[in-house]
Amino acid sequence: MMNNLLTNFVSAAPEFNSDGIVEWGVQNIIPIVLLVVGVGIIASARKGQMSQNALTVTNILLGCVVIAGAALFYGFAGDIADFVFQES
Repeated sequence: MMNNLLTNFVSAAPEFNSDGIVEWGVQNIIPIVLLVVGVGIIASARKGQMSQNALTVTNILLGCVVIAGAALFYGFAGDIADFVFQES
């Protein structure tokens, strides 16, 4: 009874298309965040804090690599699962 009710509830749920929201965020939000980070790095470089700037840039690059890796796994999750759990 409960499983049937849950199945009917899920099938009646509206679809949510988030493609436009993601595209808008990539085009508008990410460049602004990178601009703020860049201005902060330049401002601290003027104070002679180069080691902290190098650490900040390294952390930003590592964060970008992690995000790119997560996006790669998200995009190819089905193919990766099929490859790992393939039947011989």
